[in-house]
Amino acid sequence: MNRHYLIYGHGGSFNHGAEALVCTTIALLRQYSPGCRITLSTHFPDQDRKFSIDADEFVERNMEGDTNEQIYAGTLKCIAPDTVCIHIGGDNYCYRNWQRYSMIHYKALEQGAASILWSCSIDPEAIDEEMLKALNTHHLITARECITYDALVRCGLSNVIKVSDIAFTLKPQPVEFDLSNYVALNISPLILRKNAAVKFAIEELICFLLDETNLNIALVPHVLAQTDNDFGILKELFIKAANTKRIILVSDKFSAGQYKSIISGARFGIFARTHATIAAYSSSVPTLALGYSSKAFGIASDLGMSDYVINTEAVLDGQVLKQTFQKLMSNEQQIKKMLTGKMPQYIGNTVNDRVLTFLS
Repeated sequence: MNRHYLIYGHGGSFNHGAEALVCTTIALLRQYSPGCRITLSTHFPDQDRKFSIDADEFVERNMEGDTNEQIYAGTLKCIAPDTVCIHIGGDNYCYRNWQRYSMIHYKALEQGAASILWSCSIDPEAIDEEMLKALNTHHLITARECITYDALVRCGLSNVIKVSDIAFTLKPQPVEFDLSNYVALNISPLILRKNAAVKFAIEELICFLLDETNLNIALVPHVLAQTDNDFGILKELFIKAANTKRIILVSDKFSAGQYKSIISGARFGIFARTHATIAAYSSSVPTLALGYSSKAFGIASDLGMSDYVINTEAVLDGQVLKQTFQKLMSNEQQIKKMLTGKMPQYIGNTVNDRVLTFLS
């Protein structure tokens, strides 16, 4: 009998971090369970088709539903006793609406299906009694960084293992790109909503890069969802610096693999989006992460990059960004050598025998 996998918790591939997670997860399933059938529960199937997501069928939300059960009725109907349900966790459990996904998890348990929370990050302070109950009843949780793993172990969970984010295995897809000696830079509306001062700090950092270094700048969007679109704020930064040919605005039409190709060619990275930092780390690009949650801090800690993560909620001006970036520049070769040495083992830890027991 061919295995049936249901992947859920996916918001659509205009979030190219989500695209990277789904693509690499499906590739893993195809490798370890040839002939399997994969159903993707998605908020925007048209986006996934646009980027050629390799699912056998797509199930979307019923936006006319009044309850989570009604909204995700199509997803719930896909669950049978032989289904392996994989919640593409990412940081879904960091947000207030996490109960919509735990509802799908509980339906899996009711049907006798396997339920996995996959490649996730969870802020420790978000774990309350209700969430702990949901987490404790998963058959397996793969935590993608040390902060989440340690928090769940402290809570007494025995169903959790520590892995590397599956998106570290994403392959770059070649794209025409002529810039050289550049910093790949990303900023998101999400962090600006948390702290508007970050925008002005980034503008100061761009001035420093243009005035005091010979580096070019590639502004790289990575999430292009309608309600959370990097392109708009990056376009504002580009227009402000339009009197120089040393800064370009990268297209908003590329795939996750194409963005990784651009990021991998950078000399340095400065990123608000976690999966942009993952594209950089996995390509041994010295990177400054603009973090606000456990995912950024935890992944950086696992890689020995904690000195190069800025807590964006504490940013008041551009000095801390400038000083940290100068440190990154000073240690460029040491960081590249460290990341290059760590990557084979780190990427190899995206799956292990315990994970494969559930998948194949």
